[in-house]
Amino acid sequence: MAGSSRKKWIKLTLLLGAVRWYNVLLLTLAQYIMAFFIFGENRRIEQVLWDRKLHLIVLANAFTVAGAFLINVFYDADKDLVNRSKFATLYRLIGQEYVLNTYVTFNVIAVLLALLASLKVFLFMASFVFMAWFYSHKLQKIPLIREVSASLLAVATLLSVWLHFGDMHTGLLLYLGSLFILAFTREVVKDLQGNKGNIIFGYTTMVVVTGAGFAKRWLLAVNVLSLCLWFLGNANFNQSLGFYSIVSLISTSLSFLVSAIVGTASGSQVLPSVDAILKAGIVIHLLSPVVVLWM
Repeated sequence: MAGSSRKKWIKLTLLLGAVRWYNVLLLTLAQYIMAFFIFGENRRIEQVLWDRKLHLIVLANAFTVAGAFLINVFYDADKDLVNRSKFATLYRLIGQEYVLNTYVTFNVIAVLLALLASLKVFLFMASFVFMAWFYSHKLQKIPLIREVSASLLAVATLLSVWLHFGDMHTGLLLYLGSLFILAFTREVVKDLQGNKGNIIFGYTTMVVVTGAGFAKRWLLAVNVLSLCLWFLGNANFNQSLGFYSIVSLISTSLSFLVSAIVGTASGSQVLPSVDAILKAGIVIHLLSPVVVLWM
């Protein structure tokens, strides 16, 4: 009995690692920050605090994102033996059947919670569940589509909060757009890091198809274009967007600097460092709306 309980705890611990609980927690916090500091500007705090639908959406998102990580782990099991051998070994201790059963359970809970919130949230969440599976099953093997779709999925969960409140928010477009650029840059950096495993197991990423040199130059060009679009867009706004302009400029500039470093580096030694910088940038970006409180 003691051995069985210990095995269950080990599986649970490994499962928490597989669903990247820290990312799920960060996303949960980011959604509440959006609700309170972006959409809550013209609402009383009690309205947001006791918003039952908001809490259902946030909880549903937590389960869908955890499920998305699980299905991605399932499809990437072979590749991770090369790129993340330690993680892949631990994953095998959980077992594929356990992972798939948990994945299905998480998604069923998520869509039921979404249905309790509203029909449009249910449709959005069901679409997200399908796209997360379709990405892992098919899209992640298509160059460029892989990187773009992964970045869109990273941003998409925040849209459900926007969908709930229904406010047209120009500043939020800047906020989500610059978050997308950060996520896209990190996807390409991850492809450069995992290039060996991608080649061995037939993942035709942009780096595999075009070569590392071209992919680096192309990434830099995308980030230069993003900065240009930021300046053009802000020049056309009738009034300053304050916080949103600043945070989007900082994130877009960070993404550009990282792409410049990657593009000029001769080897791959710099990749873990710039990946860590991008991770920190995404975390800061997600938490940054708290600044609205003091503006």
